[in-house]
Amino acid sequence: MITVQDVIDQLEEGVMLDSSTVDGLMYGDSKDEIKGITVSFMPSIDVIKKNVDLKANLLITHEALFYQHHSNQALEKNNSLVEEKKSIIEQTNLAIYRNHDAIHRYQPDGITHGLIAELDWQQYVNEQESAYSILHIPNSTLAKVATQVKQKLGINYLRFVGNKDMKCEKIAVLVGYRGNGPTTIPLLEKVDLVIYGEGPEWETPEFVWDASQLGVPKGLIQLGHAESEDPGMKWLANQLKDRFPSIPVTFLPTVRRFQLI
Repeated sequence: MITVQDVIDQLEEGVMLDSSTVDGLMYGDSKDEIKGITVSFMPSIDVIKKNVDLKANLLITHEALFYQHHSNQALEKNNSLVEEKKSIIEQTNLAIYRNHDAIHRYQPDGITHGLIAELDWQQYVNEQESAYSILHIPNSTLAKVATQVKQKLGINYLRFVGNKDMKCEKIAVLVGYRGNGPTTIPLLEKVDLVIYGEGPEWETPEFVWDASQLGVPKGLIQLGHAESEDPGMKWLANQLKDRFPSIPVTFLPTVRRFQLI
């Protein structure tokens, strides 16, 4: 019998999580036998309901259930939508485990690794750090890179800053909210292009804009938070399929939230 705790032990193997972690079993009993597993970036209501259709009783999610990175008791107690979502979860008898910190602490970072694998860029990796990877892709331009990213990730459009025809062979790849200035601006001293999920628009985009005004060839491509981290959770689902071959494991991709109007 494979239990919820057996899966948690696998997810946390070789990783040190301290008392400040957001990871953990949010709902369910760790002693329950696993019937099926789903893996998602977000634990949205549609994702939770899909577990019933799939007869899965463990959901592994990257982000939080109730709309903030850290638990906010005031929000959770005084919001009717939160209460309704809690009721739906309780009716499903679903175990929900949040795996945010652990996967980011894998060696290499599992979310970044998953994105690079989905882009089929593993052979280009020159340097791997906890917050980013640096790649060397020969004979590339910003436009060529953007086209590859859109095709591999199934993204209809991308936001970028810089000259789309600029040469960019040295590229830093970051996921999630790591597009902040303190992380990405120093990287632009040694790379041509940064690709990241999201970050404050008054920081790195403005740095790249000013660089372009001075004739310095720098660029950025913004994927979106979910678009940058979904591949990492897909990679995790595949790891669990290998580790627990007798259990159905399903990756549930994120439905795009933002639409063009």
